[in-house]
Amino acid sequence: MAFGNILGQILQQGMGGSSPTRSRLDQTTNNLSTGGGGGLDAIFGQVQNALGRTGGSGGMLDMAKQYAGRKQVGNLSNAQVGGIGAVAGALLGGGLGGAAKGGALAVLGTLAMTALNNSRQQQAQRAPEPAVGDVQTAPPAIEFDESMFDEVTSPAAEKLALRAMIAAAKVDGKIDRDELQAIMGKIGSDEVTEEEKQFVMNEINTPSTIDDLVRDVRSEAQAAEVYAATLLAIKIDTQEEVDYVQNLAEALKLDHDTVAELHKLTGVQAG
Repeated sequence: MAFGNILGQILQQGMGGSSPTRSRLDQTTNNLSTGGGGGLDAIFGQVQNALGRTGGSGGMLDMAKQYAGRKQVGNLSNAQVGGIGAVAGALLGGGLGGAAKGGALAVLGTLAMTALNNSRQQQAQRAPEPAVGDVQTAPPAIEFDESMFDEVTSPAAEKLALRAMIAAAKVDGKIDRDELQAIMGKIGSDEVTEEEKQFVMNEINTPSTIDDLVRDVRSEAQAAEVYAATLLAIKIDTQEEVDYVQNLAEALKLDHDTVAELHKLTGVQAG
């Protein structure tokens, strides 16, 4: 199964009543493009390559470039619009159509990998210089090999991101069957299968815990992506939601710097 079209629609429409994702996605795009640091262009390019290898991209990048040629995306300059800005802008405008599955995962994967990269750089900068003969104690620089990018663009990662968004929306009980049907109704019948729809309905109706979600996370990169999807899914304005994201970060074993970077990049206060 491929759940990217559902992910794309949720990023366009939002879940859980407050529907914060459109403005937050726009803000995230601006933060990534103007202050993400850590070689964003290279990270985004590798996410694109991984999407091609995992079969998730379709014609997403070409369609995003066409969209960027027609419209200004957020507050981004023309130079910035050519990459992650084009993808997120096309998602926000509904301009990706059936290729939205690649767009949603491209944004989440780039967000996760950028946060990991930035946190490692910060940790290295804070580490004291080792004395002569001492072993360097700073965390090692993250190795961005193909396998890491495949992890955040795989079908398993796509499914995890969707489950994370649904689980977050269920925390305060605001999401209901009617809202989900509205989300599904905006996706073409040729873009989502009945089996996929049933899976989502089961996720909504079946009680779930953080442990259920975390059990299927296979790497630090996937953990960062699950947390990013959670931050983009809901407006964190209740104590239950604040507690949920804090408990999720702990269960995912994400270090403080990576969590802080994900909050910074998405514009979500840490509670």
